[in-house]
Amino acid sequence: MKITPKQYARSFYEVVSQAETDGDIKIVIKNFTKLLAARQMLTKSKLVIKEFVNIWNFEKGIVEGKIVSAKALDDEVIEKIKQSLKQNLNIKEIKADNKIDEKIIGGFIAKFGYTIIDASIKNKLQILKNKLVS
Repeated sequence: MKITPKQYARSFYEVVSQAETDGDIKIVIKNFTKLLAARQMLTKSKLVIKEFVNIWNFEKGIVEGKIVSAKALDDEVIEKIKQSLKQNLNIKEIKADNKIDEKIIGGFIAKFGYTIIDASIKNKLQILKNKLVS
C-alpha cells in the first residue's frame, strides 16, 4: 500500500504535537526526513509540508486567506476586518494577505477557504444594476 503525502503529514503532525521540547521537535524532524529519504519520498516533501500546514492550521483553528481591496489597507483596518470575521465565522485566528485589485472600486472581498465575503462597491453596483434591469 502506497502512503500519500497527506498520510505522512498526518503522522508527522501527530508526533510533533506530542513533542515536549524544541530538542524533541528537532529529533522528530530529523527522523522524519530520514524516513522520507528511505522511502524515496523526498521529492514529495513540498506536498507533505503543505498538507502538514493545512492539518496544523485546521487543528489549531487557524484559517488562511486574503483580503482584496481597491488600494492597500493599513494594519488597523485589516485587523478590524479580521476581528469581525473571527466573530462572525467562529474562527480562532486568521492569517491574511492584502491583495490589491482596483477593479473592485472600493470596499473589500475576503476569501478564506470556501468562504467568500464580497463587500466590494463593484458587487453592490452589480446587484443594483440587476434589480433595476429586472
